[in-house]
Order: sequence, then structure tokens, then C-alpha cells
Amino acid sequence: MSCKISGGLSFSCSDLLRVGGAGKTFWIGYKSELDTQISLAQTGDISALDFGPYGGLRRFDGNKFSHSFGDELVKASGSGNISYKHTLTAKLLADSTADDVVLQTLNLGQDIFAIVEDNNQQFFILGAGNGLSTDTSTQNTGTAGDSDISDNVALSAQEKTKKLRFRLPGGYQATLDYIESFEL
Repeated sequence: MSCKISGGLSFSCSDLLRVGGAGKTFWIGYKSELDTQISLAQTGDISALDFGPYGGLRRFDGNKFSHSFGDELVKASGSGNISYKHTLTAKLLADSTADDVVLQTLNLGQDIFAIVEDNNQQFFILGAGNGLSTDTSTQNTGTAGDSDISDNVALSAQEKTKKLRFRLPGGYQATLDYIESFEL
């Protein structure tokens, strides 16, 4: 095995036309509901999901500019092993007992993967290898009338790869339609 890169990265002026932030919608799935696990080979973008008969994606919507996601290189002291910590931080407004139960159940998950969209209409999969789990989930009234009263949920996973790109050959709309076709 070679630990050397095989090429460099190219750059053009259009690469500067990027918007930060995450989209207001993300989807949660469970690795245990997949008939075929998501490939970590990174030979190209992920372009298909293979759910079992009762599997699918749960849609979560929040306010614009309220969620964030990413990956961070983690290097173990001593051994030098590296991994990537995938994180998804979401602000969700639970306004019923049914919503509270959904959040409580989400917080129990150990094999979660998330499909997220950035503000450049690109989709990514977090937690495809080891699965996300909840690190924190907090909700507070705050002290003022304009305080944030949403539930703040943070999920993470240690993975072998950066977040995976998810795109169908037909582009953005085809990918979005495909994702939405799995909504439960």
C-alpha cells in the first residue's frame, strides 16, 4: 500500500463561487435497514441506496441556516492512526408529544446515517461506515422572548473516510427526487 497521493487538485475561478452552510432539510436512515451497505471504496459518487422492505429515510426540516455538518481529521496520539469525525448538528422544533418521541428515539440510534445537503446543492452521506449516534441533545427556554427554544441535537461518528458524495447522473433534481422517493 502506498501512502502517497496520485495527483493534485485543480482550481478555477468558478471554485470561488461557493456558499457556506447546510440546507434546511436532511434525511436520517439506519444502516440495519439497508440490504446492501453503502460502499466506502470512493471510486465515484454514491448513486444508489438499497433498502430492505420496511426501510427508508426519515425527513427532518428546520429553519434555513440552522443546521451544520462536516468532517474533521482525528489523529490518535501514540499510534498515529487517523480517522474522520463526521458531525451533524441540527436545530429542530418539537411542538408535540409525537415530536418529542421522535427525538427521543433518534437519540437512541447507534447505526444512523444521514443524507445532508449544502447550500451549493450538493448531497453528502455522513456515518456510512460505522453509523452516527447522538452526542448531545438539549432544549432550553432561554431567558428572553427572542431566545432559541429549539432542540439542538448533535450526532457524530468516527469513520475511515471523509463524508461521501451522493449524486445521481441526472444532477441535482434527479438526486433530490431519488432521496425523496425513500421518505417514510
